Amino acid sequence: MQSHNQARANAARRRQAETGESYAAALEAIRLDRHREHDGATEPGGNLPVGRGSDYFHSEPVPEVLTELVRYHSHRIAKYLYFAMDEGRWRSDFAEWQAMTLYKLTDAMAHLHLLIGTISAYLRDEGVDRYFLRRYLQVNDDHQVETYLTPRVEEHLAGLTGQPAPEDAVVWHSVGSDIAARTGWSHPERHEALEAALHAHFGNYPDDNQAFDHLPPALQERVLALIPLMRDANSAHPDAAN
Repeated sequence: MQSHNQARANAARRRQAETGESYAAALEAIRLDRHREHDGATEPGGNLPVGRGSDYFHSEPVPEVLTELVRYHSHRIAKYLYFAMDEGRWRSDFAEWQAMTLYKLTDAMAHLHLLIGTISAYLRDEGVDRYFLRRYLQVNDDHQVETYLTPRVEEHLAGLTGQPAPEDAVVWHSVGSDIAARTGWSHPERHEALEAALHAHFGNYPDDNQAFDHLPPALQERVLALIPLMRDANSAHPDAAN
């Protein structure tokens, strides 16, 4: 059996890997969390969390429907952010810029809100305790969690998990169904192209020559092929010499 100190150290290392913060900061956060739990600050009435927390899921694979959910909405969010950036950088009509930029940014925000809410609702249905949902969403109370769990989220989750559509469902149930089936509203080939581009752009390579080792070989090959093309494009940019 692990000692309490070893268990805290392991939990801190997991948190460090998840958040990117220093080990000391992660360990202090773990200590504060444990202190709050034992002070009865996690649930009304002084109860400790009774549902499932992160430790329960360490041996469980990530559900494929959730990875496809993230890929779908990340593609849509990136698309709207691209449109917003294009409006401001390459177009000169300020009156049109105001409307189009805010339209695209709020469309991106709607997809992000729906994505966060659907993951949260999925975890809720899997029995994840409210304490952990508050922690993962970085909010202080259950009311703030509930703001993510909108009717659109419940409709979307029902489609994603193969449940019947609510009576007032409009579109998000069918979108969820198609994400799960990777058909219709979902375009896997576009999602994979975006994923490759993001890895090539943001991956810490070649400083970390193992940065892409966790990727499947086919995706890794696409990423490595993109990197020199992106460097060539950057060197040809008129601002590159400045």
